[in-house]
Amino acid sequence: MADSAGGITFDLAGAAGPAPVLVLRRRDGAPEDGTDHEVRLPLTGGGGDGPGAGAGPALRAVLPSTVHLAEGYWDVRTGADGEHAVRPGVRDVRALVDRIPGSDRVAARIPYPTGDGRLAVRSWVRTPHAEAGAIRCERGTMTVGGVLYGAEARPGAVAEARLRGGGRVHRVPVTGRGASFAFTLPYALLTDAPVGRRQRWDLWLRPAPDADGIRISRILDDIWDKRNILVYPRFVRPGPEAWSAAPCYAADNGLCVRLEPAPDAP
Repeated sequence: MADSAGGITFDLAGAAGPAPVLVLRRRDGAPEDGTDHEVRLPLTGGGGDGPGAGAGPALRAVLPSTVHLAEGYWDVRTGADGEHAVRPGVRDVRALVDRIPGSDRVAARIPYPTGDGRLAVRSWVRTPHAEAGAIRCERGTMTVGGVLYGAEARPGAVAEARLRGGGRVHRVPVTGRGASFAFTLPYALLTDAPVGRRQRWDLWLRPAPDADGIRISRILDDIWDKRNILVYPRFVRPGPEAWSAAPCYAADNGLCVRLEPAPDAP
C-alpha cells in the first residue's frame, strides 16, 4: 500500500527465517556509483493473514517517506541476502492519484509488477521538478500545462524541445507565473531538417533565462510506465515529405514528441 507522503507498506505471506528482512535492491545501481544500492527493512508481524488463502500469517515491512531511495528501479526481495523474489499481490496505490508534494524536493515511488511476475518499486527524486498536466492537441500543435516544484516561472521562461541523440534544440515562450506554466509547441518547428527517420524530442522547461533546464515529466500519479497508457492523437502533415507528430511519454515518464516520416499520408 502506498501513501500520499511517499511511504509504502508491504504485507507479505509465507516469509520465514530467524530474522526476516525485506530487501530493496537497486537494479541499475552499483556500490561504486556513490549512492545506496540496497535498503533493508525489518519484517514484523502484521496482525493478520497474508495475501492469498492459506499462505500463512502476514509479515509487514514499512518503507517510510523519510528513507531515501535513489532514482531508478528497485527490486523487492526477501532473505538474509535478498535471494528470494517477492511476487506482487493486491497493490493499493489510490493515494498516489493527483498527489501534491509537501516540499520543494519531489520524491515519488510506485510499486509495480515486472514483466516476469516480480514486485518492484519505481522511484523518482527531482529537485526542482516540472510536472506535466493537461495536454491539448490541436491541428499541428500541442499545448502543455503544468506545475513547478522548487522553482518559479519568471519573465523570459522558455520550453525547449531537444532532439534525443542530436544537437538540435528549439524553444517556445512559456506563459504563467510562479508555480504554474504553459506553452504551445508547433510541430512544424521541429521539421527544420528533413524527417528521414523516427525522432524523439525531449521536452524541458527553463524557468528563467539564466536557469538550468528542468525535464518535464509526469510522476505524481499511480502509473509507473505511461508509454502505452497515455496515448495522444497523431497529427499528419501530408505532402511529398509527409511526417506525423504526437506527444508521448518515455520509459522514465518524461514528456516527449514522437516525430516520424509518414509515407502513407494522403
